[in-house]
Amino acid sequence: MQVVLLAAGQSSRFYPFNKEHKSLISVMGKSIIVHTIESINKKSGIEKFLIVTDPKNEARQILGDGSDLGVKVEYVILEKPTGMGDALLAAEKKIFDNFFLVHSYHVDFPEIVENFDLENPSDSTLFIKKEKDITGFGIVTLDGKSVTSVVEKPENSSSLSDNKIVGIYFLKKDFIPTLKKIKPEHYSFEKALDEYAKQGKLKAEVIKSDTVTLKYPWDLLGLKNYLLSHAKKSISLKASISDSAKLEGLIIVEDGAVISDNSIIKGPCFIGKNVFVGTNSLVRDGSCLEENVKVGAFMEIKNSLVMEGTTFHSGYLGDSLIGKDCKIGSQFNTANVRLDRGNVRVLVNDKKIDTGMKYLGGIVGNDVLVGGNVSVMPGVIVGDNVNIGPSTTVMKNIPPNTVFYTKFKEHVEKSRK
Repeated sequence: MQVVLLAAGQSSRFYPFNKEHKSLISVMGKSIIVHTIESINKKSGIEKFLIVTDPKNEARQILGDGSDLGVKVEYVILEKPTGMGDALLAAEKKIFDNFFLVHSYHVDFPEIVENFDLENPSDSTLFIKKEKDITGFGIVTLDGKSVTSVVEKPENSSSLSDNKIVGIYFLKKDFIPTLKKIKPEHYSFEKALDEYAKQGKLKAEVIKSDTVTLKYPWDLLGLKNYLLSHAKKSISLKASISDSAKLEGLIIVEDGAVISDNSIIKGPCFIGKNVFVGTNSLVRDGSCLEENVKVGAFMEIKNSLVMEGTTFHSGYLGDSLIGKDCKIGSQFNTANVRLDRGNVRVLVNDKKIDTGMKYLGGIVGNDVLVGGNVSVMPGVIVGDNVNIGPSTTVMKNIPPNTVFYTKFKEHVEKSRK
C-alpha cells in the first residue's frame, strides 16, 4: 500500500504564512509533514510515500529520501496547483497499488482511521464527520455506508447533508480510470468521486473524534494543541534550567534551551532548541517556542506559536501566531478577546471570517520589526517585512512590506509659572 501526500500550492486563505506550503511550517521542532508521515507510518506500517509538490520542491530539503524517518519517499512535481484531480493524475505513473490520499497536515491520521481495516481494506472509502456547520467543505449523501453522491462546497449544503469530508481517502487503483474520464478542472477529483459513488464503488467511514484542519492560519493553534496532547514529557540534559525556575505539567525542553531565574513554564508547552526564556517570565497553556526564540524578562506567553528566530522583550502574547525572525520591542501586547466576548472575526481576502473562537490574538508574519509599547487587537493580521513604530495600536490588517505607525503631534508651550 502507498500514501500519496498532497503538498503543492499556496493558499491565499493561509496568509501571511503562505510563502511556503503550510505543511512545511515547523511545530514542536518538526515540519508538519514530518509529523504526518510519522503518524501514518506508526499507525499503519506503510513505508511508501509519494509527495506531490510544486516546482520548488522544498519538501525534499526536509524529507530527503525518507530514510531518516524509516520510510521511502518519492516526489512528483505539479507545475501548476490546479486541484486534487490534477495532483493525482500527475502521480499516476508512480501509483502501483491501492493507496491513501492524504492532505499533508493530517497529523491526526491514527484517530481518523481507528475503525478502518488497514490489514484487509475491501472498499474505496472516504472519511466523514457529522457537523452542524459545514460551510466551505465537501459533503456526501449516504445510503447506509454506501456513498450516493459527493458535492464540493455546495452553496446550500445544509439542505443536502451534514456529512463533511475530512480530507483522507482510501482509494483502489481502479479509481484512476474514472478520474481520467472527467474534464480537467479545479473540482475534477470531487466530480470523479461522485461518478465513482454512482458506480457503487465508494463507502464512507463516519468518525466521531475532532479532526485537524489547516484552512486558515489560526488553525495552527488547534494543530499545535493536538500535537501537544499526544506528546510525552521530555527535559534535555543539555538544557540549562535555573534552580529557581518552576516547570509544571507536560513540558518538552530541547537541547541548548535556557530557562532563567524565577521563570515559570506551565504545561503543556514546548521549548525548542536554543530557546531563551528570560527572568520572571511565564510561558503557559499550550505555548510552543520554536528553535532560537528569545523571550526577555517579564514576558507572558499563553497558547501561542512562536516560529524560529523571533525575539521579544516584555509584554503579553495570548492565543497568537508569530512568524520567523521577528524582532519585537518591550511592552508588546496582544488583545486576545473582544470586549463583547463575541467570536473573533478576521478579514481574509476582503471577507470577514468568523473564526468560531472567543480567544484569538494577533497573527504576525515573518521578518516583522516592532517598536516599544505596541498593541495588536484580536484577529489582526500583520504581513511579512512590516515595520511597526513605537506606541502604536494596530486595529486593522497591515499589508506586507510597509511601515506602519501612529503620528503624534508635539505640543510645547512656555510654562505659566
